[in-house]
Amino acid sequence: MLLLHPGWVAADMGTLAGRVQAEIELSESVEGIPDVVERHRSSGSIQYRDYQDRTLPW
Repeated sequence: MLLLHPGWVAADMGTLAGRVQAEIELSESVEGIPDVVERHRSSGSIQYRDYQDRTLPW
């Protein structure tokens, strides 16, 4: 099972006090996620990773 964190994306949720505070653009997250899924498609383990394929703690 693969759990993915898309990153703090510049969208409505990445806006504080009317200003975009997010770390990345939507396109950066969207481009990274399919690569991570493909790399771990048949791993058979539970992993929590981000859009750059970095392991994240639970």
